[in-house]
Amino acid sequence: MRLLFFLLILILGACSTYSEGDLKDFDKRIKEWIGQQDTPYKNTDSGLYYYFERMGQGPKIKYTDSVSVQFKGTLLDGTIFEIEKVPLTFAVNEVIIAWKELLLMSKRSAKVKIIVPPQLGYGNHKLDKIPQNSTLFYEIEIIDIK
Repeated sequence: MRLLFFLLILILGACSTYSEGDLKDFDKRIKEWIGQQDTPYKNTDSGLYYYFERMGQGPKIKYTDSVSVQFKGTLLDGTIFEIEKVPLTFAVNEVIIAWKELLLMSKRSAKVKIIVPPQLGYGNHKLDKIPQNSTLFYEIEIIDIK
């Protein structure tokens, strides 16, 4: 499982670009999924959707920090592709775009849900448990900042 998470580092710069139509289609599917939920998600200009269940405390995380997190990652159909119940520590600057964006909005002990469109995740790369162009859903708890 941890190997999957660290594969992010290798493919960050390799994601293909998408047409405006593709991006609108991804966003439409996310909005349809959100419409079936009871969570008031907000979104960023990049296309990331997020909801803070708990805001956390202290200063916001910086790009140069390392963080320890527990998380669960699923596809929108509920298929689990990774669960980390023991805190996993990594540098903020080594993760997919969506995680960077989310972490830079976050504080220690925050608990958040995010919906990651393909252009902010793994793009057109096929991983063992993640199909190409997948929209991802994460439940993340930030345990510590270093």
